[in-house]
Amino acid sequence: MLPRLFRSLALAMACALTAVPPAGAVAATSAFAVDGNVGLQSFVSLTDAHVRATLDALTVFSETAAARSGSWPAIEAAFPAAMRGNVPATYLYAAPNGRYWVVGKGLQSVTVSDRPYFKRAVSGKDAVGDILLSRSVGNVVGVVAVPVRDASGKIVGVLGAGIDLAKLTAILAKELGIGSSAVFWAIDANGITALHSDPANIFNDALKVPELQAVLRHMIATDAGTQTYAFKGKTRTVLYRHSTLTGWTYGFG
Repeated sequence: MLPRLFRSLALAMACALTAVPPAGAVAATSAFAVDGNVGLQSFVSLTDAHVRATLDALTVFSETAAARSGSWPAIEAAFPAAMRGNVPATYLYAAPNGRYWVVGKGLQSVTVSDRPYFKRAVSGKDAVGDILLSRSVGNVVGVVAVPVRDASGKIVGVLGAGIDLAKLTAILAKELGIGSSAVFWAIDANGITALHSDPANIFNDALKVPELQAVLRHMIATDAGTQTYAFKGKTRTVLYRHSTLTGWTYGFG
C-alpha cells in the first residue's frame, strides 16, 4: 500500500524494534534498548504517509473530467482506479448542497451539509483528520475531503474518503512490527481517539477519563515531548508529537 520508500522505512523500523541479540552475547549487549524516538517517528511518518497518499489521490481525481462532471455514475466508475493502492476507506461525492453518494451504496437519504469537513471542503479548503462515525457504513473513520472545481475555478462538489481507523490501526501495527508491550495511539484536538494499539479504545473520548485529563490536555497543547502517567494501575512513559497534516497528537511508549 505504501510507496517503496515507506515499505523500506517500515522494514527498517521493524528490525530495530524487534531485534534480539544472539545467545551468548556479552552482558553489555544482552538487551536491546529500543529508541522511543525512532518508534514515534516511524509511527507518525507511516500514518501521515497513508493519509497523505489518500489526500493526493483525491486531489488528482478532483481535476479529472469524471469528477468535474458531477455525474455520479461517471464518478463512481472512476473512483476505484483513482484510489487504487490506498488504505481501506469509504468513498463519496457530495454536491454543493450536501446531498451525497457513496461508492457501492449510491445516493444517501441524509446529507453531509452539517459535517465540519464538508463545510471546509465546499468553502475551498482541504479537510484532513475529522474523526466520526460514518452515517453510510457505521464504522469509525478519519475523513479526508477535497473540493472539486470546474474549469473556471467554481466549486461544483466535494470528494471524500472515510479511512477505516480500525483497519488502519491493524496495518500500522503490522508495518511497525512491534510487540504487545508497546503502546501507540493518536488523538485529535478534542481528545477523541483516532488510532490505538488496543482497537477497543478507538473513538473513545480520552479527555473523559479523569486520570488522563491533565496529561492529555498538556500533550495536545504542546508540539512534542515526553510524559509519564498512570492508567489502570500501570505507569507508562510515552513520547508524543503533533502532526500538522492530521492535527492529531501521536503517542508511543
